[in-house]
Amino acid sequence: MILSRLTLLILLFSNFSWGVLEVSVIKNEDNALPVKILPFQIIGSVQGGDLIEKIITNNLNRTGHFSAKVDPSFDKNVINFSQLRSEKFEALVMANLEKKSEKIFDIQLKLIDPYSEKTIMNKKYAVHDSGIRRTAHFLSDQIYESILGIRGSFDTRLAYVTVSKNSHGKKEYRLEISDSDAQNPKTITTSSDPILSPVWSPDQNKIAYVSFRNLRSEVFVQYPFVRRKTLKLPYFDGIASSPSWHPDGNKLAITLSKDGNKDIYLYDMEKKSLERITKNPSIDTEASFSSDGKKMVFTSNRSGQVQIYIMDLESKKISRATYEGNYNAKAVFSPDGKSLALVHRLGKDYRVGILDIQTRDLTILTENELDESPFFAPSGDMIIYSTNKKNRGILSVVSIIGRQTFELSSVNGEVREPSWSNYSQ
Repeated sequence: MILSRLTLLILLFSNFSWGVLEVSVIKNEDNALPVKILPFQIIGSVQGGDLIEKIITNNLNRTGHFSAKVDPSFDKNVINFSQLRSEKFEALVMANLEKKSEKIFDIQLKLIDPYSEKTIMNKKYAVHDSGIRRTAHFLSDQIYESILGIRGSFDTRLAYVTVSKNSHGKKEYRLEISDSDAQNPKTITTSSDPILSPVWSPDQNKIAYVSFRNLRSEVFVQYPFVRRKTLKLPYFDGIASSPSWHPDGNKLAITLSKDGNKDIYLYDMEKKSLERITKNPSIDTEASFSSDGKKMVFTSNRSGQVQIYIMDLESKKISRATYEGNYNAKAVFSPDGKSLALVHRLGKDYRVGILDIQTRDLTILTENELDESPFFAPSGDMIIYSTNKKNRGILSVVSIIGRQTFELSSVNGEVREPSWSNYSQ
């Protein structure tokens, strides 16, 4: 048995919670890998076993890879492997929860392959009882990686903007963060002025965003997990928009109109220096970096249409990435750098698509009318984006495999501008 110990501590926030997003499953995938989850065996007065089972099941199902089900009738003492194989289950998940002290309990997680009849994972973790939700996300990642050999992205976070009306009927903007399943939300900042384009830093310790709090568009950096003053980037003449972190976590790409034309600049937060990256009379905007920091993708109308371009940051060579249709925008690299998620206009509709950079094959993933701001999960198997439903902004997540889709909506207002964090530190 591989034995490791992990203590998960819940982070404390001085800010208040706003509202949990409601999750609605829109489409299920019938061809996903079946996984049977047995009810967790409880030893001692441990609370939260049912919640952990539920979160793990929902996490696995959202990816499109799995069809996970909890089976309370299965006899865990005598495992019927032939039955599991006849039902085509790819894995059996078992776990024990045992209380060790007032606040600490042990979780032993076991994963069994019904075909080889061998245990493919058997680990033990020590967990603080204040971090039940994060424990469930961590265990989901362990199961995901044990079956697929790829790191999962459940123990990560979302950032997004909610828009609602206060008691005086005026709009109120909130920058919020949550777990990857949109639960456990925390409000980071509130403003009567628009908040736009939040984006996580690579280390997940900072969020850059655009605010109009000073009656002009400026870029701010918020520190959601430490008591540190919000940083405002220097004011540059004109409009500032579309911040995006360089993978080194010290630089931000920003669209500025300081010289009368919208171009992409790179601001070094340590050196406090500004470098102009694009120098074309057209509009260049919406920059985003590949995970290795070698390439930058951006939107430009330099061809007379709104299209996606990729710059090699060493040679500064620029190549056009999209040719299908006359509008492609807001592209981001997949974690492996092989694909782009983007917004593609199809007729009158704006939909999320995924582009194979090498072959230029474009696959449309959604069927909505007004999709915006796609962003990959760090595992690369899901894309979160904002869309419009019944004249209200909501978030939606679609899996690359199987097109598993679920929507995240708020009863208090609209939800916009999602960003998915990197892996938790």
